[in-house]
This record gives sequence, C-alpha cells and structure tokens, in this order.
Amino acid sequence: MRNSSSILCTFSRAGLASGLSVLLLGALAPRMAAQTDDFNDGNDTGWTHYSLPAIWAASYTFPPDESGGKAYKIYAPPTDPDPYGLMNARAGSFRASPVYTGRFSVGADLLAWNAIWRQEAGLFFNFQDIGLGTSDGYTATYSSGYRQLYISLINNESDTTVAELGTGAIVLDPTHRYRLEVSSHDSYTFLFQLFDKAEPHSPWASAIGQDFSYNAGVCGLFVFQQDYPSATQGAEATFDNYAASTPAAGSMLAVVTDLSPPPAGKATAIYPTVTVGILDRDTMVDHASILLALDGVWIPNASLTIDTLVHKPTNPGAYPRDFGGATVTYPIPTLLPWGSKHTNTIAFADNLGNWQTNVWTWTSAYPLLFASNSLPVGSLTVRGFDVRMAQSDNGDVNLDNSLARALQQLAIPPQITVDRAATGLVQTLDWIKTAEPPANVPGLCAGSWRNIAVESTAYVELTSGVHRFHVNTDDGAGFYSGASLADPCAQVLWEKSSGTANATFEFVAEATGLYPLRCLWQETGGSAVFHLHSVDLNDLTEVIVNDPTNPAGVVKVWYPLTCQSSAAVTGPYTVVAGAANAVNTVDLVGTDCAPTVVGSMITGGKFTVPVSDQARFYRLDGPRATRITNVQRTGAFLEITYQIQ
Repeated sequence: MRNSSSILCTFSRAGLASGLSVLLLGALAPRMAAQTDDFNDGNDTGWTHYSLPAIWAASYTFPPDESGGKAYKIYAPPTDPDPYGLMNARAGSFRASPVYTGRFSVGADLLAWNAIWRQEAGLFFNFQDIGLGTSDGYTATYSSGYRQLYISLINNESDTTVAELGTGAIVLDPTHRYRLEVSSHDSYTFLFQLFDKAEPHSPWASAIGQDFSYNAGVCGLFVFQQDYPSATQGAEATFDNYAASTPAAGSMLAVVTDLSPPPAGKATAIYPTVTVGILDRDTMVDHASILLALDGVWIPNASLTIDTLVHKPTNPGAYPRDFGGATVTYPIPTLLPWGSKHTNTIAFADNLGNWQTNVWTWTSAYPLLFASNSLPVGSLTVRGFDVRMAQSDNGDVNLDNSLARALQQLAIPPQITVDRAATGLVQTLDWIKTAEPPANVPGLCAGSWRNIAVESTAYVELTSGVHRFHVNTDDGAGFYSGASLADPCAQVLWEKSSGTANATFEFVAEATGLYPLRCLWQETGGSAVFHLHSVDLNDLTEVIVNDPTNPAGVVKVWYPLTCQSSAAVTGPYTVVAGAANAVNTVDLVGTDCAPTVVGSMITGGKFTVPVSDQARFYRLDGPRATRITNVQRTGAFLEITYQIQ
C-alpha cells in the first residue's frame, strides 16, 4: 500500500486551501490560451497556495534554477506531533483560472526532490470544490518511496489509484533534471509521462488510465508525505517551467509513451530489450509503417515484435488495461561492450500520414566484475563463506523489515542492540526455518528466526563471461561485488530490501578469477528462507552455490583466510566478540546457544557463560585461526578470552 494509515478518509494528497478558497465549477469554460510560469521573477503572483494551517503551513521559496533564473520550491513540514488530526504533510499551488475542460495538457520540470523521504511530488488536474473534506479531481505524481508513477482519483479528499507504472523501478538520479507531463485528448483517458531533460522529446516511462468522474478543473503543483503515521518527515520538491494549455482539436497525434532502455539512462540487463510504447489519440498509429534502428542500422521488420495494443497496469493487483496503439520490442542478441553508448530511432506514421521520429541514447551498464578486482585461481585453498550473524530480541517485536536495518545490526559497533551474534565457516547459503535451527546459520537458536541480519563474504570462482544466479529469499537480500570484500562502493548485482523474492540475476566476469562477493540477508518475522543457486545457461539446471556434495557444475567459493598466501586479502578483520560466544558451545546434556554478547573487538575478545553444575566442553569455531588465551571463573560466570590469529 502507498499509505498505511486512514489518512485517505480525510485526505491523502491535499489539505486546507489557503484561506479555504472554494472553487465551484459551473458552466464549461471556453478554450484557453497556454499558461506558463518560469518563476524567474522570484514570486508566485497569480498562484493560490494549498496548505495546512498554523505551524504546519507550507513554505514557498524561489531557489536558483542553475540556468541563471529562479525555480519554485514547495515544502510541507511534518505534522508530527499532530494534536489536531491533520495527518499527512501536504501542500500545493494552483492557478485558480482558467478552468480546463475535457482536453488539456499540463507539465512542469522537476528539478529537485527529497529522495530519502517517502513522498510524492507532481501535478494535479481537473481539481475542483477545493476545501477541507470537499476537494475533487486527480493527481499525477512520482513516488520516491515506491519508485512509481501514479495517477490518482481524489474524491472528497479520499484517493483511489487510477493507474500506476507497475514496475516499481523508477529511481530518479538527483544529478539529472526531469519533466512531468499529464494530458488528455478525450477528457477521460489520462497520459502521465516522465522525461529526462537531457532527452526532452523522448519519454522514459508513463502511466495511462481512464476515469469519468471529473472532466474539468484547475491545474497545479503538489507534494505529499506518504506512510503516515509510520513516516514523520514532510514533503518537498522544486519545480520550474510550468505550462498548461488546451490543445487544438486534432492536434494530439498518436504519441510515444515509453522508451526502454531509458533515454539518457542505463541498460542494466546483459542483453537489453528495446521497447517502445505508442498510444493512439486523435490519430492512430499505422502498424505497417513502424521502423526501429539501433546505432544507425534499421532492424529487419521480421526481427521486431509489434503488438497492436499498449498494456498498462491499473489499480495495484488489477489486470493490465489495454489501450489502442502499439508496443514494439526488439531483444538485442549480442553482448554489448560494457560502458558503450548506443542510439535508437523509432519512426512511424499515423492514419493521416503524419510521420514522427524519436531518437534517444543510452549506455550499456550491466553488472561487470572487473578483472582488476580478482585474485588468481588457486590463490585460496579453503572452501566456504565467512558468515557473520547478528540477532536482536527487541522484546519479541519485529524490527524494520529492510536491509538498512540489517546493516545497523551488523555495524561495528552495532547501531541496534544485538542480543546474540556468531561467525563461522559455512559451505552453502541454503537456509530454511523448518530446520532446528536453520541449517548452517551460525549461532541461531532453535525456534528463533526474528530480527536476523547475516553477512556472508567469499571469493567466488568464475570463468570469463555471463553468469546467472537464482535467489529465493524471505525476507530481503542483496549481492554486491567491488574492489574488495568490504568495498563501500561495491556495485549491486541484485538487491531487494524487504519481502520475499524468487528471482534470477545475471552478471559478467571480465576474466577467469576469484571475485569478491558480499551477500546480505535479513529476516524480520515469519518464514525464514534463503537459498542461493547457480544456473547453467545451456540447460538451465541449478546447483546450490559451493555445494560440496555436488561437484559437477558447482560454482565454488573460497574462504578469505589471511594466512593462505601472500596473494590473499589481508586484514584487519573486525568481528563481533559475541560471535565467539555462539560457536558450538557444547555440554554433555544439550546445547547452550544463547551466550552473552560482550561487544566488538578487532583482534579478539571474551565471552562469558554461566557456570554449570555439570561438565561442559567449550570449542571456539571462529572464522579464522583462533586460540584461547585465558579461562577464569568470576563468581557465577566463566570467562574465556580468545585471540584471532
């Protein structure tokens, strides 16, 4: 859900209009000329502010637009604390006239936004009856929290999703500038497009939806805080070059709605597929006329797949809605050089003979493991992953379901209280909670799977070329490779912060060698599953990575011991001292898997266990060579000090 509270009952995307101005639409307005504002005069004269009252009122400022002029920043402060039940922070600004009826087009540049806050920013249109509990109309917004484009129906300050992009993959680059445009040629079909300003005539992505509730109203700019009350931040965005108009009859031709790989963007797939969406409007695309080129070479028509519809998701979980037009696809069959730039051209005619051409460029940027980051094959001699686990009881309450939370637990020192931790040599990442405890998770107590964070590092042995892995996880996981096992700038091979996933991902090794691999896995509550397989690209058979029982076709990983050879990675290794606590502390009658965590050490540490009235045998099974340096009894506890070699 985009919003976890009942805010939509009072209003999820609007608020109190400044002065509670009420706009009541009566007779249809005549067609108006274009309406523009570049804000270079440093004011918003002619605009009406849309804001909460008192200390929660929005601010409207005019920062530089980086081209010698001014822009328009709208900031809605957080409503926490919220003694009057105002709920989500929100704000906007609109032109009270003209009223656009039926056909319209409105757009604005999006220069800046808060990418950390869970918020939406964009446009509203067909807005009317503006006031507390009465506002109606539509919004077209980009959600940085959900990485989505949304078109939403607002009815008495309650919203319903009319259309969304559906992929959750729109991550805007803060160094780029974008444009948002929404339009309708028939008063009920809405096209919401996202452009990278580096390629202003070629849309990256769109949401398309239909609704008949409102066909007239005013247009404006809008920001909104999501996830109230779990999120306590506000909302903010900086806009520029606002324009709204009523296009002339017949002037809204069939139009390109989506381009992939994204214009001025990156193609992260090993073999990217070129995709073009074309929507019928006042005119219709002539399917027989469609031409597609890659790097100046026209692709044979037989190599193209041309669907005579545009398929778009509507409400979350709903079946796609089909629109008249075309979807053109072309899978690129060759491995493009990493970092190379490419140009596509799409050309087509409509039923009236009007030709249109879109040209856009993109960069090949699939995950590539650089040979300079690798070790020679044979330089490491011990198989397995170096695994570190941290678990927090948190009063039997789930922590945040995210990799960010897992990293807080795994930080040294931890940023979240850790109640038990462990390190160990693990052969496979193949865990499921039905085992007691889940197989190979060091230090995890039987029956306890809540609030776990696990980091696994190894050098993976790869031949040059394309590789595919399959991950099955509950909850989130991520895989990273860089210049070293702990490279803070390692590239993401695959990542999903929360929830379940059953997915494959591909990457390319530049040369045969041993490459650093860091795996993160987090489990918050409920099922606990994590499996990592390699996939044979010829017959698609799968083998657990580093499975010692399956030597045929297994992808091997190597344990990063400092003492193996001069070519091996060197320390210092930072470990949680509590890791030594949980390493196979065994007595004659059972297992003690809940020792005391004593903090973080660089080269060693001490763990403490209660003195038992029965004979016990203790063994340290650390990730590297470890020796016990002292054992002593202090009151009712036994203290064992150890040293990492």
